Amino acid sequence: MEAFNVSTFLFINQYAGKSSILDAVLIGTAEVMPYFFMLIMVYLWFDGNIERKKSSFNSGLSVLLGMLTSYVISLFYYHPRPFVDNLGTQLIEHAPDSSFPSDHTTFIFSISVMLLFNKTTRVIGIVLCGCSLISGFSRVFGGVHFPLDILGAILVSIFSSVIVFKSQKKTSILLNQLVKKMPGKAIKQD
Repeated sequence: MEAFNVSTFLFINQYAGKSSILDAVLIGTAEVMPYFFMLIMVYLWFDGNIERKKSSFNSGLSVLLGMLTSYVISLFYYHPRPFVDNLGTQLIEHAPDSSFPSDHTTFIFSISVMLLFNKTTRVIGIVLCGCSLISGFSRVFGGVHFPLDILGAILVSIFSSVIVFKSQKKTSILLNQLVKKMPGKAIKQD
């Protein structure tokens, strides 16, 4: 598995540093995506549609659970980043901490996967899943992650989103407290 991980990384990363335009686009994508996703969540929260507000809230919970899960995994499992092992070309500055799973990718995939669970945000979720894949690819291209770091982050994000989705009855109580100043907008508890 490690041989596959390294060879796939080297295949993707071999193009890093060869085109300043490609480098700039992919580095920019990797760096800007979390902020773009946060703006989407803020937009959904203030949109006025209670279902979109619910999706934004649940996406935030999914991010928290995903990042906590990622942190716990990194406490028990250390995998060096490619540049620590002197592999490939590093285009993105990063601390030499554990690469598995990718926190960056966990963050954005937790949002995009959670948005898939609500009909009112499903199209946005599909678009953001595509953006998440491009961003994850950019992290490999930029030399700070292996492909399996990205895959691990996707699995952590799916796990956290499913847990949050299945806990909606309990979390809707907290959400109702947050929106109680908005008359007639309480979240129904199924």
